[in-house]
Amino acid sequence: MGSKLHHGFDPGMLLAMGEEPVSTRPMRELLLQQPLLPITPDHRIDDEAADADLLLELADKAETVMSTINLGLSAVGTILAHASPEVGSEISGYMIEALGWHIADSSDAAAALLSLVHACRHYTADHSPPQPKKAPMVRF
Repeated sequence: MGSKLHHGFDPGMLLAMGEEPVSTRPMRELLLQQPLLPITPDHRIDDEAADADLLLELADKAETVMSTINLGLSAVGTILAHASPEVGSEISGYMIEALGWHIADSSDAAAALLSLVHACRHYTADHSPPQPKKAPMVRF
């Protein structure tokens, strides 16, 4: 890598262009894609009318976010075990209370995401997205 071709692209970048981009901000993307879902007159998500590809993408991102939340909560719990006054910690009670509220809200978010994933997977159980065909390589 490093050397550029005549059109300005790095050769390594051209190879990466054929692959699906990896999401590095799944929570942000999940929140930005939520408004794309159709709703019913009573303001519920209309999963039956939603685009199946969008539902699959939302389910994948929601599962990633749930996993991130759960791993983070596990790490915070481990840290809290070492934050008690009995082990000589100087962390204030207010800070521990704030972490408790954060844990509660994060757990609620993970539970809501689980409901979203279940609905998305339920309505796309019989959907099979078209698989892109790779062009054959030219041999000289």
